[in-house]
Parts: sequence; structure tokens; C-alpha cells
Amino acid sequence: MIEESLLAVVEESGTETWLDQALQDVGRLEKVSRADLGRVLRLLEATSAGVALVEVSETDADQAMAVITALSNARPWVTVVALCRLVDQDTLLQCMRAGARDCVVVGSDAAELRDRLRRHQLVRPAHWEEELHSQRRNLVLVAGVDRRVDTAFLTQNLAAALSESNAASRILAIDVASRNDQIFHLDGHNSFDLGQLLSSPDTLDQTLIDNALEEFRPGLRLLAGGEGGDFLGDRGADLFIALSRLMNMFDLIVLNVGSEQHSAWVKSIGVHVKDLLVAANPEVVQLRSVREHVGDWRPHLPSGSHVHLVLDGHESALPPSVDEIAESTGLDVAAALPMDWKSRLEAINLGMPMQESAAKSPYSKKIRALAAALLGVEQKQKKRA
Repeated sequence: MIEESLLAVVEESGTETWLDQALQDVGRLEKVSRADLGRVLRLLEATSAGVALVEVSETDADQAMAVITALSNARPWVTVVALCRLVDQDTLLQCMRAGARDCVVVGSDAAELRDRLRRHQLVRPAHWEEELHSQRRNLVLVAGVDRRVDTAFLTQNLAAALSESNAASRILAIDVASRNDQIFHLDGHNSFDLGQLLSSPDTLDQTLIDNALEEFRPGLRLLAGGEGGDFLGDRGADLFIALSRLMNMFDLIVLNVGSEQHSAWVKSIGVHVKDLLVAANPEVVQLRSVREHVGDWRPHLPSGSHVHLVLDGHESALPPSVDEIAESTGLDVAAALPMDWKSRLEAINLGMPMQESAAKSPYSKKIRALAAALLGVEQKQKKRA
């Protein structure tokens, strides 16, 4: 008897019906479309499922292979089984190269399917439980609750401060909300961007990163979103493949998703997030929306993640106070950054992190403290592990 949950990434109703009948009374079967790959990974984590079934059809085999590869990269301990209508040698090889460990014909004998799944569960690696709980999670995601919040400026200075505080670390700062060839507000340009990376995620390796992305500062590399900017939807699988590999190449990734598509990003890649920084100006309307946004986002975050509020443009002489804001939003205020407009404008116009253009400014001191706090959380997590 199959006691644990199984996940099935299926598109055709006929395949779904066959699975329901074949696996009836042998365990919980969670079904999801490949269009929502983020939910697939969240279900894998929530159910501790060790087997994922992925439907492969002739009409959209490439998308199915991308899903298999994404699952295999993001959750190496999960056994991926391909479900095919017809299996020839080429299809079988494609599935295996993508990361599937078995291939089952849709409509085949139910008893045989149950037996094969049982065997996969029995031969699961002995260190599966340790892998499940020690998976690498080193993504800091920055999201603004309003388009007036300059998350690009916040992210660039946070990334620079994190790099400055931990010189031996390799850090990647990604600006998916970038426009044209601009990366954050910095005077740094790369001909290689996230859009190009996703066009061929299988070629992503350390050599490509080292050659395509020059260091902006020692240990810190920058990656722009590029034109188009639609990295979700059908490209979700490629995004997961790329992000999973990048997380193994860098000690920390800081990702600015801005405010226009922040919810879609959190729902799509939230399973990877270590720290979610919710950025808001200390305006009553924005602060009221924080609790609503976070309530929508929490179900898409792993249990070990941290959600922080970052106030941008805080004036200590004006109400509400930091304590009042923390109480009303239900979040700890990780940083109350002053507007410090003169230093801010100078840094933007110079294309430099504020820590370099105005190292002793109030903003720079606050952003360094935020970086130190985030690194402190990371160190505590490592000690507990």
C-alpha cells in the first residue's frame, strides 16, 4: 500500500481519470497543472511527497521536459516519473535526460503502476529526510507594496551592504523590474540579462556566469531583467531551472521584483525564499495594504522563511511610530530608512551605492544594520541546522 502523498502534474482529463482509478484507496493524490509550477513545489514541500508524476504529450513535449528538469533540479531527492501515451526510444531518452527515473504508459495496468511506485519509494535514498530539511534556501526577495516605493534603490544598496559585510561571499543582485539597459540605479551594464539566461537554462553553469557577468564590486554581480520582462507563465519552468542552479552558484541572491508583479513572483518562486522584505513608505494607505499583501503571500512561503517590513522614507518626528507600525501590520520592522534625499539623489546621479557616495549618511548606517541583521538570521539558521 502506498501510504504517502503523490503529486501528479497532468493536463489531460483522461490521464487524470486513469490515475484516480489506478491509485484509488492507495494514498492521497495531489493534482496540479504544470502552468503553476510554484504550486507543484509548494505541494512537494507541504506533503513531503517523494514521487512526482509528470504527463508528457506529443504536442507539448518540450514544456513537459522543462517541468521534469525543473523538478529534478529544485528537488533532487524526488523521484520524477514520466507519464506518456506512447513510449518510443527517443521519448524515453528525452525523459531520462530531463531527469525522470521511470516512464509509465498512460492506461497501463493499475497493479503494475502501483507496484512500480512502491518500488521507487522503497529505494529512495537513505538521506532523503536530511535533504528535505536542509535544502539550500538563500534567496532574499524585495517587493514593494506601491509603485512609488523605490525597491531598486533599496535592493542595490542592500546587496552592496551584504557584500561589504561578508567579503568572502558570492552575491548576485537581480533587478527583474529594470528598464531598458539600466540595472537598478547603478552605473553597471551587462550585455547578458535574465531573459537571455532563460532562453537556454540548460547551458547555465559557473563558467557562463563568470564570463557573462562582470563583478560590479568584489564578490557582487548584477543581472538585469532585460526586455520583455515576462518571466512567469509558460516560462515558469525555465525560471525554476535557472534559479535553482544560480542558488547553488552563489552564497546569496537578492531579487528585486518591484511592485507591479510582486504577487505573481511570490506565488511562483516563494518556495525558495529565505527572507521576504516588504518595502513601504510610511503612508497610512500603504501600511494598511501591507497586512493584506502579506496574508496573500504567506501560504506561498516555506515554513522557515522570514517576512520583514522595511520602511523607506521614515521620519522619526512624525507619527505613526515604528512600534505602532509594527503592531498595525503584524510584522517586525527590520529597518526604518530615512529619506535622506540629498545623499539619495547624489547616489542615483552618480550611479553608485550610497555606502560609497555618502558612507556616513543616516541611510547608509541603517542599510548596513539591515544587512547585518539579515546575515545574523542566516548564521542562526546554519547553527540550528
